[in-house]
Amino acid sequence: MKTFKETIKESKPTLAVFMHPGSQDAVEIKYLIQDVKNKFAEKANTARLDDTHGKLKVEYKLEEYPTYILFKEGQELMRESGRKTESQLEEMIERAL
Repeated sequence: MKTFKETIKESKPTLAVFMHPGSQDAVEIKYLIQDVKNKFAEKANTARLDDTHGKLKVEYKLEEYPTYILFKEGQELMRESGRKTESQLEEMIERAL
């Protein structure tokens, strides 16, 4: 199984959501990301990362949770924070295809 850092280096875009575990949005976002993953299974990757110890907040310069970052070939293409709808997340991926 590939690591997150290996996955974001692929030519296929990766939508990553950075969460703080136990947040009120965590369960809703889990299902939202699963739906997006199912729709784009062959075209894009998805990843949900729980920032339990705040390490990711520093590494990826996160200002709030949830934060969605779209990566392709190791580069950050776009970043969005706050609550998003499924269609907003799909639109992010479609822009990178």
